[in-house]
Amino acid sequence: MTGRSRPHPAAAVEVMLADHLIRAIAWGGRVRVVAGDTTATVEELRRSHEPSAPPTAALGRLATGALLLATSLEKVTEREPMLTVEVDGGGPAGRLMATASPAGWVRAIVANPEATADPVVNGKLNVAGVVGAEGNLIVTRDIGIGEPYRGVVPIRSGEIAQDIAFYLTESEQTPAAVVLGVYVDRDGRVGASGGFLVQLLPGVSDDEADTLTRHVRSFGAVTSHLIVGELPVDWIRMVFRDDIEILEQTPARFLCGCSPDRVETALKLLGADEVRGLQDQHGETPAVLTCGFCHTRYEVTPEQLGELLREIEAENPARRRGKRTHG
Repeated sequence: MTGRSRPHPAAAVEVMLADHLIRAIAWGGRVRVVAGDTTATVEELRRSHEPSAPPTAALGRLATGALLLATSLEKVTEREPMLTVEVDGGGPAGRLMATASPAGWVRAIVANPEATADPVVNGKLNVAGVVGAEGNLIVTRDIGIGEPYRGVVPIRSGEIAQDIAFYLTESEQTPAAVVLGVYVDRDGRVGASGGFLVQLLPGVSDDEADTLTRHVRSFGAVTSHLIVGELPVDWIRMVFRDDIEILEQTPARFLCGCSPDRVETALKLLGADEVRGLQDQHGETPAVLTCGFCHTRYEVTPEQLGELLREIEAENPARRRGKRTHG
């Protein structure tokens, strides 16, 4: 496809940022830990979607959670593995989705970025109020081989961190604690964003688990630690003292990955009827398709739509206009 793409002024296709993830093990390898600063990444998401404050916090928590979860994926083919977290709790924000990779990139979307609820509850942005708690959290792991693995659990709180922890405990049978936070300043900008994930592996005693729970609960808000200049590695040391081994540090960044070729593929997947609908709607003017993740706009000319339709019909001759299949 040769259609022109016009980036949204606030959207960056790829921006290298100071954000990063730290992957570590503790207590002799019996605990898996991931911590990350995602402040600039979430601010880039905010600039792209321009949501109000509570949806900004919800989107930031979900994107950060997806990044933390994705660090467990292993690359087994040439294709980069991906992990997607979806939340639809019936709240005014609608469906939220974030896709991340172990390489540290993430993209995210919220159906209704202007959703409102009581803005602050217990001194925090009312994330649960815009997300809702009547629905499911879905995690899809795609490593590029076979069908993607899909885990579904009911939403417990709508706060996202507790919901991801519940998913890990129920669906993956690994007890976990997840802390996520996003600070939005008075001007609506993201001043701090980050989180950490702790998974208990076989060999952790009940007493050790209780001790770890106390340490995590006493940690406080992750944004408070970021605002005073602490780094993710500092948080890990606070929780586990010195019994840790740092395995890897990975840059975190916003990366959409959309392209004219992917737009063409998406149109083909939609099918001949949808392409005809675009032809009827736009006539002799180009159809303008906008990426929901980064707001890049793609123009598809009438000639390109016609070529796509011919390709679709050549691949599926039974689905040409006026023909039907029975069975």
